[in-house]
Amino acid sequence: MSDLSSGAADHAAKRAARKDRVIGLSIIAVAFVLSLALSLWAKSASRPETSAPPGPPRTDGIVGYPSAVSPTQALPLARTLTRRSLLRGFVAEGVRSDGTVDLSEGPGQVRFSFQSAAGQGPQPPREPGTRARRDFCGKQNVHLRQEGLVADPDLAEYPCPPIHTDPLPEPRCDLRQIWAKALAKGAPNQLLARIEYYRSQAGPAWRFELAGTPHRYTLYGDCANELGAAESAGFVP
Repeated sequence: MSDLSSGAADHAAKRAARKDRVIGLSIIAVAFVLSLALSLWAKSASRPETSAPPGPPRTDGIVGYPSAVSPTQALPLARTLTRRSLLRGFVAEGVRSDGTVDLSEGPGQVRFSFQSAAGQGPQPPREPGTRARRDFCGKQNVHLRQEGLVADPDLAEYPCPPIHTDPLPEPRCDLRQIWAKALAKGAPNQLLARIEYYRSQAGPAWRFELAGTPHRYTLYGDCANELGAAESAGFVP
């Protein structure tokens, strides 16, 4: 009986030892899988956001398309075509005195310029876990033209401005109001203007040009106060 009891005890001990080994190996395997998953997640998370190819032109939602489009009304829709969140300005060509652009013929077109904050938005590709050589702001233009709204390829390596500049606020007026000053001074209303919305030395500004006439001026972002030459310096990137 003593030998039987001893054998049973040895068998139980061996079973317990095997069970402990299985549990230990299971813990090691689970820990390995978790650490591998965590490593893969960290590698993925460390990858910078990269640029995506631009989509096809859009015409849906463009009020007045194609013959009487207001650039300021089209701006919210233009934002949806880019992952760059900061407006840097726009340039409208062929603007009629009612503030609209005819995209169906002639010079009518608009270029919207967008960027990101430093280091934000799509960035140039780099090895996972490595730091960027410097912060990029990137840039993407969205055009309003005959085929509708269409984005250029994103420029992930476009540098940030040498001096920090705040993004432009939403325009406080439409292009008809910018035209009004020229009309008040006798400008012919059948001509087509070039109008820019950009950040000047004084802040948000509107630049108006009517080719072949003396009607050139820059208004502050409130669309009322005219800026001098030094204050109006600036451009749409």
